[in-house]
This record gives sequence, structure tokens and C-alpha cells, in this order.
Amino acid sequence: MDKGESKKPIYKHWWVWLIVVLFVFVVIGNLTGGSGNKSSEDGTPETSAESSEKAESNDDSEDIDSNDSDVADSSTSESSSNEATSSSNSFDTSQYADIHSKFSDDTILSQPESDLSSGKAYVLNHYYIKSLGADSLGNYHLLLSNDESSDPRFLVVFDPDKGQKFSEGTYINAYGILNGVGIVNPVQINSGISPEYSGQKVVLFLPDHVVNDN
Repeated sequence: MDKGESKKPIYKHWWVWLIVVLFVFVVIGNLTGGSGNKSSEDGTPETSAESSEKAESNDDSEDIDSNDSDVADSSTSESSSNEATSSSNSFDTSQYADIHSKFSDDTILSQPESDLSSGKAYVLNHYYIKSLGADSLGNYHLLLSNDESSDPRFLVVFDPDKGQKFSEGTYINAYGILNGVGIVNPVQINSGISPEYSGQKVVLFLPDHVVNDN
């Protein structure tokens, strides 16, 4: 026989089938490889336990974020309160004379107008809020007396510091100047001052600083 007749077809060689089998394995491996365990960024397969740990870690992070938010809210509230306290503590009261060192509540309304608008600084120390109002601009209108049983003598209108709250039936300290004599007018009544004081003659007081004195 000649060499042409003895030559085998290529598919009858063993090494051909070995190549085919390896190729099939590679293809199958590529098709099924994506559905296996998820790989981490460094190429190491991530197990179910590791995935669970990451999920728990994420939950813990969310709890921490929530707690941080609560702490931030609390800190904001405390900060507002501290700002008001700091403002009160830093205010210089040394220039203000006690109102009673110059005037008596019983006779102050009969004093000369010049004395009641001199611009001298006074403090209304421990004065009682007889009636209270607040207008649409956020200004307080306070009708003050020396104590619970006394008639009102002063009208104080002011814009409160941030976080300040005042209540009828409590005591305050007010630092400022006298501004003559006036009456409780419809503006005060509309703000919330009791109508029983409408037309009441009072000393007008322009405050530089007002704080609660409980």
C-alpha cells in the first residue's frame, strides 16, 4: 500500500478528541461559572457566612447612623438652650440701676415725663408677668407688676432671643430704659393682653435684655 492509502482521517487521531473534550469543558465551565459563589473584589469567593456578616454590618451601620441622627437632634436642642443661657450670662448688667432706687411703683405714673424718658438704664428686677401677648411678628407684649397682687405698672414689648419662652404668672428681669407714659392700646389687646387692662395707664419700658427669673 502507498502512503496516501495508509494516512488516517484527522478525526481518528486521539489527540484531536482530547482537544475537543478540553474545549467542551472550558465552554461548560464558562457558562456555569457565573452562577457559583459571588467573588469578592480580590478574586476570593465570598461564602454565605461572609455575605451574612456583611449584611449584619450594614444593619449595624444603619443603626449607628440612626443613633447619630438622634444625638444630633438632641445636640441641636441643647445647643439652642445653651445659646440662650450663654447670651444671658454674657450680658453686662453693671450699668443698670434698680428701678426702685429711683421710683416707687405707687407713684411712678405721676412722675415728670422728663424723669420717665431720661434715657437712664434701669433693671426691673423680679417683676411679675400680669398679662402676656405675642404678635404676628413674634414680639412679646408683657404687662408687668411688682408682684402678683399689685396693679400693672410697666409695658414691655420686645423680640425675644432664640429659644426664649415666657409665660404669664412667672417672674422676669428686664434691663433697659424708660420711654415715658402710655396706655394699653388695641395693639396689645390684639396680641393677647387681657382686655380688662385696655386703656390702662402704664410706663413704657424699652428693653435691652429680658430673662426669666424663676
